[in-house]
Amino acid sequence: MLRKKKYILTVLLCLLVLVPACLLGYVYYTVTHDTSIRIERGAIDRIIASESHVYYDDGRTPIGAFFEKIHRKYIVYEDIPKVFIKALIAAEDKDFFNHRGFDFKAMLRALVANIKAGKVVQGGSTITQQTAKNIFRREKKSYEAKLKELIQAFLLEREYTKQEILEMYANQFFVTGYGKGLRIAAQYFFGKDARDLDLVECAFVAGSVKGPNRYNPFIKKTKAEKEEVRHLAKLRKDYVLSNMHRMNFITKEQYLQARDRKVPFEQGKITFKLNVILDYIREQLESDYFSTILQEQGLENPATSGISIYTSINKEIQEATLRSLRTHLPLIDVKLNGYKVEELPDSTKELLVKGLEKQNDSLPFLARITHIDADRENAHLVVSWNHGGGIIDYEGLKPMGEAWLKWKLGTWAVFDKKHVRAFLKNFHVGDVVPLQQIASPENNNEMKLMLSKVPELEGGMAVFQEGMLKAMVGGFFNRFFNRAADAKRQLGSIFKPIVYTAALQLKWNTLDPLQNIRDVFQFQNTAYVPRPDHVPQSEKVSMAWAGIKSENLATVWLLYHLTDHLNLSEFRQITELVGLGRRNDESYSQYRERIRDRHGVVVNEDTLMDAVFEESKKEAESDVIFGGYEGILNNLNRLHFNIDSKKLSLKEPEELQISRFSFTRLQKLNQRMAGEFQKITRLLELYNQNYSLHLRNSLTQSLRHFYRDISENQIIRIVYTESPDLLSTIPLVPLTPESMLIMPATVKSGEIWIDGLITSEILGTLQENVEKNFSRLSALDRYDLEVLSRIRDFRTLVNLSYVVHLSKEMGISTKLQPVLSFPLGPNAISITEAARAYETIMTGQVYPVSPDNDLTMVPVITKIVDREGEILWEYNPKPRTVISKRVSGLVNEILKKVIETGTGRGARDTIRVFDIPIPSFGKTGTANRFTNSSFVGFIPGPDEKTGQLDIQKGYVIASYVGYDDNRPMKGKHLAIYGASGAMPLWIDTANAIVNTHDYKKNIQPADLVFNPLSSPLENDGAFITVPVSQFTGLPLGTSAKNADPSPPSASPGQEGWQTDQPRILSEVEHRGGILVPKRHFEPIEGR
Repeated sequence: MLRKKKYILTVLLCLLVLVPACLLGYVYYTVTHDTSIRIERGAIDRIIASESHVYYDDGRTPIGAFFEKIHRKYIVYEDIPKVFIKALIAAEDKDFFNHRGFDFKAMLRALVANIKAGKVVQGGSTITQQTAKNIFRREKKSYEAKLKELIQAFLLEREYTKQEILEMYANQFFVTGYGKGLRIAAQYFFGKDARDLDLVECAFVAGSVKGPNRYNPFIKKTKAEKEEVRHLAKLRKDYVLSNMHRMNFITKEQYLQARDRKVPFEQGKITFKLNVILDYIREQLESDYFSTILQEQGLENPATSGISIYTSINKEIQEATLRSLRTHLPLIDVKLNGYKVEELPDSTKELLVKGLEKQNDSLPFLARITHIDADRENAHLVVSWNHGGGIIDYEGLKPMGEAWLKWKLGTWAVFDKKHVRAFLKNFHVGDVVPLQQIASPENNNEMKLMLSKVPELEGGMAVFQEGMLKAMVGGFFNRFFNRAADAKRQLGSIFKPIVYTAALQLKWNTLDPLQNIRDVFQFQNTAYVPRPDHVPQSEKVSMAWAGIKSENLATVWLLYHLTDHLNLSEFRQITELVGLGRRNDESYSQYRERIRDRHGVVVNEDTLMDAVFEESKKEAESDVIFGGYEGILNNLNRLHFNIDSKKLSLKEPEELQISRFSFTRLQKLNQRMAGEFQKITRLLELYNQNYSLHLRNSLTQSLRHFYRDISENQIIRIVYTESPDLLSTIPLVPLTPESMLIMPATVKSGEIWIDGLITSEILGTLQENVEKNFSRLSALDRYDLEVLSRIRDFRTLVNLSYVVHLSKEMGISTKLQPVLSFPLGPNAISITEAARAYETIMTGQVYPVSPDNDLTMVPVITKIVDREGEILWEYNPKPRTVISKRVSGLVNEILKKVIETGTGRGARDTIRVFDIPIPSFGKTGTANRFTNSSFVGFIPGPDEKTGQLDIQKGYVIASYVGYDDNRPMKGKHLAIYGASGAMPLWIDTANAIVNTHDYKKNIQPADLVFNPLSSPLENDGAFITVPVSQFTGLPLGTSAKNADPSPPSASPGQEGWQTDQPRILSEVEHRGGILVPKRHFEPIEGR
């Protein structure tokens, strides 16, 4: 029995030894066999020289490649600065020259430190192990992968010297998407050759080899981010220096001097950047999100990974977008500045000289004028270039000639052959001019030469479909700086639809009347008086009309009153959503201090008085209507409790008119009027008995501020005013003692109009209501939500915070300032952010890249594949609904009307496929002083299954035009608006999209004619098309309060339906012959 137990024990011990040994032997054999091929010098050189290709959405056509040969600068060991080798060893592998590929002590130290920290805080890999990871294929992180790495490091050490391993490492570590290795690092970070690096620079590079982006200030956007990275870089540099000093690589004096220095970053030129698309994809690959994904797959160094990156960029759309920008920017530039033949910088010439080598390249190329013929009937330029030449005929001269003529004479000028001679005086034989190749208008297969120009004007464009980036153009040369993603521009009225979106979520209706007159908006001791960019046709417009006609005043008024339709419970929900509600763990005093001290909302007697005044105005409305003074309603609604014109610096005539609508001012006038009226009554009685000159003079003096309104069809109306010059629109005649004697005795002081705005009686009612409501409200805790919800500063803060929050949820990642001018675009954002926001409006959804719903990254990478063909990562779209189908549909209708009848009507019916117009949606934007012209809009895409146009499959196109230094785009005779600058680029790009093969193959002309795109809301019985006034956009045939009187509405096909009558799709219901708007509360959900 004992012998049997010994036998079993012996077998078990043998198995415990032999099985692991066999496994290790198998792993060693497998790794050795695989490594024997890869370890050859030629194989390693090929891996170090590997490229990462980037492909268009067809998965076959390359956009370009990272780590191309042109971006590689190999350095041999003898040329590596010795101080860098010391810095690298001090930073990464202190025992490099002593171990055989791995360091068990370092691995054990790292293991203990990581266990203590509960996370990875140290790595135990040697330089040889890191080299092995970069050279040999690495599986996902695992113990088996680590074991293989140790064996590969051992084999690497057996095959190569320490110096050769250092040389491999110095040429393969990742620096940036443009290149890798020490020479690229030296050039990229410091603008110098590797041999010229000093101690500080070597210490930094050596310390950053594992994660250069963590210490790279050149890829950060904000000043704060750059400063933080520079601080981290210094800490890392100091760590390496400390190790070098401890290892006696440098003296104490060298250490102290180098420690006190900052890292002297000075970005150098890495040959040239291919295009902004590659730059944009590189930035994404270098992001924390993708870096983590690649590291989890065992790819810690993308420089040697040889991965393939597949994108959503469509080649046809990308080229068409770039061609559109390169065609129109020179024309707009000439309209502003005329045409001058100028000597171009050498750097520009280098980019243009290759223009004709690519037949489909829209970039101009340079040619020299060899002959000028100014004959009226056959005017042309003869040009030549390297290995070629040609003729620019009238058709090739006309686009630039037309732009030049508009600069010279005005926008009305039309260029024809009689102007050619004058235009050609701008040129001389020997001049070098830019040319472009274009398709002949008569024959698209024939290419013609067109005169061009290198514009100083710049621009950017972005195209999206189903959340993914389909095209991006960052400027005329489309290199160096990505204006589509990185240029922050003020896009003007592009922001207005965001306000309409917010309003529709918060119980507003597209037919609601908005005040469209100059007014003062007070917020936290500041006053904002917006200006219109055109003369408003009406003092009141519907919300839809405010968007269609791009009304500044009405949209700012809407933002100021954004939460006015909400009850207390709904308002509480919004305050909590935007972080302004009282938290569960927050005391009343803490909440008060936060709202008062951090957010600047002060509740005192003045703000309470202002709050109760707004309440009192609403209470007085019924008295006004029942008293037969409906004409007062508009003036009543415009009243402010107090407007201090001096404090608010109201000086212009229009601003002084606003100051008339101050209740405290009117009340003082009313009190003076009452005293004067009593005196006049007594004097009239005496004067009626005794017509003495003394009494007449006294009566005349007392009547000096009283006037009679002699408007046509006006009943007797007495006006009291001390500033009759401000009432120039009202025909007034001074009252005289004689006119008072023949006036009916029934005229009472309460019927007198104070400053022509409101009667004395209504002012008295307002005063009574104010006193009553103030007593009630002042008894409550001042920072209780019931009080705060009435405080205008707090409501305005909530309104502004909500539109900022909504903007972020719609894809605008730039931090926006909550200001009252928000709808007019004072916040500078990128055109790419604008495109994402409009895509959210179009579809109601956003498309995050990462699972955490972060919208800072745009979906453009669709798949990453390693060199063996294994998929490392693939984009799986998970759209998230941000705004409802109802809100999306209603705002889409506004944007459609913008193009049909509003500020974007220049694009109406211009987007055509099979010569059939495609429905278009969009909004123009013009920044203050004409510094920026923008247009953002969308067109529907075809549904592959039904062949019908579908807005959910639509393409969003965003474009802007402007100078990089933000100077105004104003010429001698014209200024560039959204419609005249960015819109032509948008139209060309949209037309190119609808005429691509992918678009046309899925639709039939008959479907476009007989089944045009309709709003998804039209099939919902709750929505009807309402005829509206062509001046106000307000419903016809509703109450006098909200709309213009007119015949009742009719439906298409019915008698009375007028095809030219403007109509607005809205959610309304009939009640007793009156259209009543429906209201919905569906705010965006928090995350």
